[in-house]
Amino acid sequence: MKPSYGDPPFFVPRLFGRVLAATCAVAALGLVAARAIFGPITTVDLVGTAVCTPLVAYLVHLVLAPARAKR
Repeated sequence: MKPSYGDPPFFVPRLFGRVLAATCAVAALGLVAARAIFGPITTVDLVGTAVCTPLVAYLVHLVLAPARAKR
């Protein structure tokens, strides 16, 4: 098993906070657009958005973390 001294961390709190804020903004804009186009938003839509937004933010954070570690 190789040592993981050079690997980026699995969680960078500062980066995750920024990505989460951006993802929440995009999700809110998406909900507003869906409301304008399709009409009322159901509870299922809100719960799905609330569950998926942090997951997407974490995945984006994992993509960006190695790029920031190389700097």
